[in-house]
Amino acid sequence: MKFLFVVAAICVAQPAMAFDRMLLGDCQATFERLSDLVAPDDAKNLIRLRSIDATFDGWCKIDGAAPGFENAKFETLIWRTEDTSRWIIEEIPPLALQLRITGLDPDTMQGSRTTNRPIVNVDATLRQNPDAGQLIVESLAMSNEAGDNATFSGVFDRVFLSSPSMMQVSLGSAVFKAGLVSVTLDGTYENPFGANLTATVNGEEQVRDEQIFGWISKMPEGVIDDASRAELMAFARGIPGPVGTLEVIIGSERGLGLMQVGMSIFQSIETFDVDDWDCALDLMLDGLTVSAGWSPRDGQID
Repeated sequence: MKFLFVVAAICVAQPAMAFDRMLLGDCQATFERLSDLVAPDDAKNLIRLRSIDATFDGWCKIDGAAPGFENAKFETLIWRTEDTSRWIIEEIPPLALQLRITGLDPDTMQGSRTTNRPIVNVDATLRQNPDAGQLIVESLAMSNEAGDNATFSGVFDRVFLSSPSMMQVSLGSAVFKAGLVSVTLDGTYENPFGANLTATVNGEEQVRDEQIFGWISKMPEGVIDDASRAELMAFARGIPGPVGTLEVIIGSERGLGLMQVGMSIFQSIETFDVDDWDCALDLMLDGLTVSAGWSPRDGQID
């Protein structure tokens, strides 16, 4: 991929550290700490805790059909961490987390009718740099057996996780600095990852045809150059079934405040006001630079 060099610039190389070999006690303790945080009074926590397992190669594992997880939306979830004691003993996030989820059903994820879309798997690696106040998404990937995959790598600044109080501060201070998005679509299945990509305004379908082209056209020249705008247009012409690979590099010199953007998007969703959507879009684009490349599969028109 022609933008791979950007990942090296975005995700500044961190000291090579090994993930802990997770033992059963570590797995149960990490899950118990999470349960105490998000659902301390859930009567099923004890049952779920007994269903946690450890694999022979040092991963924690949850089976979606195990007691306490009967309603899980996945088949298996495995994870491991680096410096696990930070989470178990100090109640602060570990230095790194790697997790893999298999057996996600796109229909369940989207809340749609039953289709023949293939099952989706997720693989993610996140790491923090406490000295720099950074959270680094080394890789977040979704894929299926049809050849569809989507990946994201990026850096978030002003993320301080050294104590519970600093974690609360980070909720308001965290900013997005840079990222790389790559999406490869086979074209066999529309919306293969189950994301709900459509919105309804005044009873009419949005996020189609002229709306998509309109949003791309609204992106200021300072945000995106003409070549990248043309690449996004070429990709949009293939919707809902483009075939090829789209790569987008996003950077923000000042940093994009996550809380500010989140509140703006939430308000626009609540009101379903097109003007509010435009305001949210303006906020997200402020200070951003976007570079895009669309590589249609052989036989497709660019």
